[in-house]
Amino acid sequence: MKRRASPFGVAPMAFLLIVACDCSDVVATRCVDDTDCDGACVGGRCELPDAARDVAFDAPDGDTNFCLGTGPLIVVGDTATTCLGRVAERSFRYAICTCDGVVTSAEVRTDSFDSRRGSYMPPGEAGGSLGTNADLNASAPWSIGGSFWSSGPNGWTSDARLEVAGDLRLQGRLAGDVVEVGRNAFVGGGVQAGDLRVDGVLTVPTGETIRAERSEVIGETVREPVEIPRPCACEDRVDITSFVAAHRDDNDNAAIELGADALVNVSSSDRLELPCGRYYLSQITGDVPVVIRATGRVALFVDGDISVRDLRLELGDEAELDILVVGNVTADALGLGDVSTPARVRMYVDGTGTINLSADSVFAGNLYAPRAELVTRGPAEVFGALFVERINASGPLDVHFDTGVLGSGDRCEPPPDCESCGDCPSIQACVDGSCGECRTDADCCAPLLCVEGACLPSLI
Repeated sequence: MKRRASPFGVAPMAFLLIVACDCSDVVATRCVDDTDCDGACVGGRCELPDAARDVAFDAPDGDTNFCLGTGPLIVVGDTATTCLGRVAERSFRYAICTCDGVVTSAEVRTDSFDSRRGSYMPPGEAGGSLGTNADLNASAPWSIGGSFWSSGPNGWTSDARLEVAGDLRLQGRLAGDVVEVGRNAFVGGGVQAGDLRVDGVLTVPTGETIRAERSEVIGETVREPVEIPRPCACEDRVDITSFVAAHRDDNDNAAIELGADALVNVSSSDRLELPCGRYYLSQITGDVPVVIRATGRVALFVDGDISVRDLRLELGDEAELDILVVGNVTADALGLGDVSTPARVRMYVDGTGTINLSADSVFAGNLYAPRAELVTRGPAEVFGALFVERINASGPLDVHFDTGVLGSGDRCEPPPDCESCGDCPSIQACVDGSCGECRTDADCCAPLLCVEGACLPSLI
């Protein structure tokens, strides 16, 4: 089993904040009271020192809280708020999450890095989990740097090699030529392999077969029922349509004289630069390249389709961009963000069409499109995360998961109480109705693991 170094080195509990300010030297850690921090301890996390908190982009509407990351994405009435960063934390815990499976005859590889600590460096670090609510159709090796979850009834049946650095959780059968699992394996059907290695515990229901034709190395075997919950929240989707509708009239367009139809049927290459704020467009269409550049913390709401020749989403040095699209996204080439900071770009798509990722696309962001199929044309390299209905890959697919996206909600106010782990900051668990330290892996939102009281990406 190939080992990857921990992305957190010798200090796994330190996280750099992603906010719209120069906070590269500010560390947010778990805390009990103010004495554990340079600033205040709020909700178990150290707040930014006052000097760092005062640095912000000028918001068109004067909402410096939004520019610092603490302002809500939308406000409904006087009480209901949704913090943008918390939406990202809930949506992007896996490098790949699919509602309706993965189809490929080529290799799939995942690993991770943390853009808060630097750019991606091959061969990557431990982490980068894959989850699917359906079955898999694979005939080439898969190498998963984190955990691998599948609630589909057929499991993994392939002549190819399967290497999972974290946990393997299959509702169905496990069959492969070479299978290596770095932690524990939970398999609801039988197990058959040429070479089988499980470093931790292999759990298989009573009566199901465990067979290795050439070699077998298993830390421990347990016989008990296996039930794998659906890893991807495909039914409880982000309400993109309501978010966009809420900002049809409540936006910052007037401050920069931006018309809602400014990018409709554009006939020549267009470039839109957006300072910190919330902006609304009816749609983005035209047979030309379109570049959208954020220079601050930007939320862009698109009330229809994006259909252009090329779409490029660019960031200023300290900017971040959330773009929510009611319709489909169609482009010959799709360029998202910067490969050194993919956690800062999040695209949410409610459409049901096909999103094509061509070989010349630069994909450095996080795509949430649970009703759309992602089709790759030839080899594809993704920096960030994919949450889609289905992946149809015609060439090798490499996904380098940026664990920095799990800190997107660091500046969101913690909830006073919780019903599930998804209500809490990603590092925390929901225990007895309150957000706090986890006790076991089961307290954390899958596939995060409980490490010294904190829910972290799958690390070896």
